[in-house]
Amino acid sequence: MKPLIVICSDDAEFYLVLSHILVVDGFTSALASDIGEVLDLAAAMPIGAVVLDCGPDNQMASGCGRLRQDARTSTLPLVALIAPGAETQHIALLKAGIDEGFVRPLAPGKLLDFLNSRLGFERHNGSRPESSLSLNHGDIEMQIDTHHVRCNGREIQLGPIEFNMLRHMLENPGKVLSREELIEAAWPGNVYVGPRTVDVHISRLRRSIKQSPHHDVIRTVRLGGYALEAPEV
Repeated sequence: MKPLIVICSDDAEFYLVLSHILVVDGFTSALASDIGEVLDLAAAMPIGAVVLDCGPDNQMASGCGRLRQDARTSTLPLVALIAPGAETQHIALLKAGIDEGFVRPLAPGKLLDFLNSRLGFERHNGSRPESSLSLNHGDIEMQIDTHHVRCNGREIQLGPIEFNMLRHMLENPGKVLSREELIEAAWPGNVYVGPRTVDVHISRLRRSIKQSPHHDVIRTVRLGGYALEAPEV
């Protein structure tokens, strides 16, 4: 298991997206709504790094300074993810001691490369076999470690829920997956999700892969759920 990454943010949606990206790469994550909670977590458990959600109004540079001055967090890697409209904070964050800053939106692989490099992990030489880092079905290709998905040779953008749903389907081709099983595979355990929400995300997933000649590979099974069909030859 890779180290715990603390995400300092007051945006629940941002946390869910980022935590899914980290979990896919083998990290665990925890949410801290402010710098005080980051320090409390650091006192209670080992932390690998801190990711700061820097928005136009939250002025994370001062919080970064607090983390650098506190013995519990002074040596931790600090990463700033800078939202649109907050670019002017970049210099202040560098002066306050961040190790790396990324202006959003960013490719998840850049953040993962930094964390793995600083924490001593090789992206392609972990405990998982190389074959498990990629999944294929017809003309759909998924690189699990880099969070990239290609359809008919072209890269497509998926949100974390659709990514996890598709990954579970690729791992179980042909099997009828109930909505409850998809919820367990794609959503955090502490979030309530109704069955109809699954249908909404399946529709989004279908739209994302519509450029494939075999884009109807997701079959709806009445009263059962969904299944990833074998592509037509």
